[in-house]
Amino acid sequence: MAVKDSAIDITQPGVFRDAPGVSEEIVLHPKSGQPVRINRGDGGKFVKQKKTMPPSADITRLMRNLLLQAEAGPDGKMSRGDKTRIRRMFDNVLDIATTSPNQPVLDKLGNPLLDSEGQVITVKDAKMAMASVKAFEALMLRAYGAPSKSEEEIDALKTQGVKMVIVMPPEMMNKEVREEKPREKLAPSFISAEVVENGK
Repeated sequence: MAVKDSAIDITQPGVFRDAPGVSEEIVLHPKSGQPVRINRGDGGKFVKQKKTMPPSADITRLMRNLLLQAEAGPDGKMSRGDKTRIRRMFDNVLDIATTSPNQPVLDKLGNPLLDSEGQVITVKDAKMAMASVKAFEALMLRAYGAPSKSEEEIDALKTQGVKMVIVMPPEMMNKEVREEKPREKLAPSFISAEVVENGK
C-alpha cells in the first residue's frame, strides 16, 4: 500500500548514479505527457532503477502530517472537529497513566468477589503498575522536559571529564654527563705466559 503526501512520495524510485555506464534521462511519457526519469545502460538499453531511501527530513515531515490527520469515521468520511491520530495516542497514554493498578479479583464466571462487608476485593497488578509508571514518565518528559540535575550530579559531571596530566621526570642528583669510552680488554689473572698471536 503506497503512503503518499503532498510533499513526498516514498514509493518513487531513486536514482542509481554510481552505476558504471548508466546515464540518467528525463523524457516525456508517451501517454500522460508527464516528465519521467529513465536510466539507460550500455547499448541504450533500459536499466532498472534502484530504490534509495528518501531524506530523513522528508520522512519526518510525512510522519508529522500523518499524525496531524484525523481518522475517518465509520462512514469513511472525516468531519471538522474529529480527533487527530496524535490526540488519540495521547488519550490512550493518559488513560494508561491514570488507570489504578488495584484490580478486582474475579471468579471463574468473571464476576468480582466481595468480602464480608460487601466491598469488592482488589489486588495490585504489578504489570499494570509498571505500565502506568512508564506512561507517566513519557507524559512528564514530553510536557515538562527532563528534570534539572542536582548540584551533586553537576559536580560529578565536571570531574568525569577527560583530564591531561603532564608528568615531569625527577631531577638527577649527579647532573654530570660522562662520555662513554670503549673498555680495555681484560685477561685472566692466572695466565702468566706471554700471549703470542698466530700469523705474527
